[in-house]
Amino acid sequence: MSNSSHTARVGGVARALADDPGLRIALVMSAVTCAWGATLPFLSRWLEAERGLSGAEIGAILSSAQLARIVIGPAIAAWADGARDRRWPIRIALIASTLAFAVFFAAEGFWALFATGFIASTLSQAIMPLVEGAALRAGETGRVPYGVSRALASSAFIIGNVGGGLLISLHGVDVLVAWTMASLGLAALFSFTALKPDVWTGAAESGGFRMRVRAGLTLLRAPGFARLLVGVSLIQAAHAFYYGFSVLVWRNQEISATWVGLLWAFGVGVEVVFLALLPQIEKRVSPEAMIVAGGAVSILRWTVFAFAPVGWILWPLQALHALTFAATHVGALRLMFRIAPEAISGFTQTLYAALASGLLMGLATLASGFLYDRFGAGGYAAMALMCAIGLALTLSARGGAGVQPARSSASK
Repeated sequence: MSNSSHTARVGGVARALADDPGLRIALVMSAVTCAWGATLPFLSRWLEAERGLSGAEIGAILSSAQLARIVIGPAIAAWADGARDRRWPIRIALIASTLAFAVFFAAEGFWALFATGFIASTLSQAIMPLVEGAALRAGETGRVPYGVSRALASSAFIIGNVGGGLLISLHGVDVLVAWTMASLGLAALFSFTALKPDVWTGAAESGGFRMRVRAGLTLLRAPGFARLLVGVSLIQAAHAFYYGFSVLVWRNQEISATWVGLLWAFGVGVEVVFLALLPQIEKRVSPEAMIVAGGAVSILRWTVFAFAPVGWILWPLQALHALTFAATHVGALRLMFRIAPEAISGFTQTLYAALASGLLMGLATLASGFLYDRFGAGGYAAMALMCAIGLALTLSARGGAGVQPARSSASK
């Protein structure tokens, strides 16, 4: 093959990838996760250092929108499922979230922060289920599978961890404000400039908002599905103490913000490798097996963290994030995508997110504030107990027995 023909082929592949809907949705997802990469570990520190809040007050602010998400999230998704072009719900959610966070960061006093934080977090939490649904659909038709799109987003999360941690170490925790606003603004820009049309011709026949909500609630009554949903959500919600208070625990152990950022980034880095290998992993491992593995490893991870370990052992513990979060999350998404009819696909995905990252995460985050004030790192033990309950429910559900799959299980 001549050099010119080889160059032409490489150029053609590059153009095809650049035009791929999966890669384009990954741009939006990556900008969002870049913001989260800084806010998840450092928002509690900003609230403590810049606004002088206690652990209980921080837990209340972090959990407020999560508690309401079980109602608001599915309602937003049911509205979004009726859109003919599914780019517009994503665009609206991103613009509203960016504006709301600007108001939140300007607020002072517990009640003002509580109210504005509730609005900002509610809008922000609506974004990822919509974006991940778009990535799953794009992976069905394009060259870039969901795992690769999610791996790119997780890599951006690492940038938020490391870059945010480094800048906070150098210039103070108030850097978090600029980082978050810039990342969310970039995501909103990408939603208008990068996304390809995501048109669903069945939108007009989907039955309207009330019918979509009714269909989603009917699915909840299927034998085994509710147990599966609650079980996997408990395993995910057990990350609450880690997300909300690991930075404060490590700070008390005199671990710098730079090293905290690196520890978070390492855990997500292993997750990126897992997601990049996902097409091969899914050929051998079922979604149900991923969830079981994630639950079992979660019990181990949070139990060890409860003993406040320091030194080298933190690195292998962080590597387990690929299983405790990523394997559990991917397994749950695949099952929801397989089970739900397309007319309520967004509703079902968001129902899982609303329970896992919403109601249960909110309750666990609220409890984590009190656990941190009382027990410090010992609060992780309660998270291990949550995982044990979640794993038992998942095993008893047998993959949502009684639900007729809406899509072939071979579908990836």
